[in-house]
Amino acid sequence: MRRLLNRFSNLPIPFKIVLSFAFVILVGSILLSMPFSQQIGSQATYFDHLFTAVSMVCVTGLFTEPLAHTYNIFGQIVGLVLIKLGGLGLITLVATIVMQLGRRVSMKDEVTLRQALNSGSMINFRNFLLSVVKYTFLIEGIGAFLLTFHFVPLFGWARGLFTSIFLSISAFNNAGFDNLGTTSLQGFVDVPIVNIVIPLLIIVGGIGFSIWFDLAQNFKSFIAVRSWIDLRGRYRRLKLHTRLVLNWTLFLIGAAMILFMLSEWHNPTTLGSLSLSGKIQATFFQAVTLRTAGFATVGYTNLHLFTIIFMTVFMFIGGSPGGTAGGAKTSTVALVVKLIWAEVTGQQHVHYQKRTLDNEIVRRALVIVVMFVILNFVGMSLMSIFDETVPLQYLFFEAVSALGTVGLSADLTPDLSRGSQTVIMFMMFIGRLGPITIFTALGQFERKQKPKVYASGNIIIG
Repeated sequence: MRRLLNRFSNLPIPFKIVLSFAFVILVGSILLSMPFSQQIGSQATYFDHLFTAVSMVCVTGLFTEPLAHTYNIFGQIVGLVLIKLGGLGLITLVATIVMQLGRRVSMKDEVTLRQALNSGSMINFRNFLLSVVKYTFLIEGIGAFLLTFHFVPLFGWARGLFTSIFLSISAFNNAGFDNLGTTSLQGFVDVPIVNIVIPLLIIVGGIGFSIWFDLAQNFKSFIAVRSWIDLRGRYRRLKLHTRLVLNWTLFLIGAAMILFMLSEWHNPTTLGSLSLSGKIQATFFQAVTLRTAGFATVGYTNLHLFTIIFMTVFMFIGGSPGGTAGGAKTSTVALVVKLIWAEVTGQQHVHYQKRTLDNEIVRRALVIVVMFVILNFVGMSLMSIFDETVPLQYLFFEAVSALGTVGLSADLTPDLSRGSQTVIMFMMFIGRLGPITIFTALGQFERKQKPKVYASGNIIIG
């Protein structure tokens, strides 16, 4: 055992992260497949349990068999553990426990943790890591407490409390799983507390851990000096990354709300039959869940084609780095957009809020976006081979949802062939680990090879 641990410790950082996720998936699928985890009469096969374990650890939300109809309370608790491990990562939680026991974590392992959490600094990393775990549980607890005001009266104390805890953890980790049935949260489309608490948990979980602490630090100084007039100045004191993520998150949510309203306002099967308050709640919920959460309060089989298309684009972007969300990431896509704008306007460098961005960072962002595009088309193409009768827009929606670890589906996943479901499993796994492993892999090769310079060549483009 010690020899295996030593070998694991000497592996490159990307392999450590990948193997930790694969180990959790394997153990989780075995536990879920045990009779003591399943409902009486469950017809799920090991493939279904494996698919569920992958989706839970990759915090996606897609399933081949409904969780509520397949797993008993113990199985659902196992699912919550898998979601927690997937949201923060096995390495993160183990290291936190080790630190709490007073043991030291090696510098090599700290680098692994920093890459797993996308933390850009090693300063006070121990405190950062412990704070992430502590505040994660605190926020999930607050969310569960607020949800009990609706679910306890609806289901009673036992089931209502457990449902509130389950939904809070799933929402914060952007997992998209629920233990209610097969239609996600469609039965609560006009319940204010559900349509406020769940989206807020999604936003807080997906915005990135480093954003929390930057906002908290500036909020404390803001309160200390009571500089209520200098709000703009306080905003400028936020880190450049924080400002970029906040601006793009607000822009994406606002844009998604506007487009969803314009497209679905009169659709009788989605927004058309709701009151004004219900329409606003449903629109806000759908706009936020595109940040890779996977919950839904309307039926996606009833959406107009335009809605499916723009939602696919927003799912591709996903959440922010260093959080529980997936996708290509808001800041990554933002840099590519800035790069395109710089090329169109003839600028030599990429700028944001009077700051010139490092060309190396922009190049990596472009690589990630291009790889996500390629992987999406490869996944969709493979699924079209296994399920050629399914309309292409729904296959593309499913592929982007899987790779972006979103979990939204037009009720398609359970009806796909095993071949397509296998493709989806690989896409969920790649989507959860893709940005992390790409960054670390690029970082490992950086400066290790001597730069090669050949005679200049010319290629015509455009």
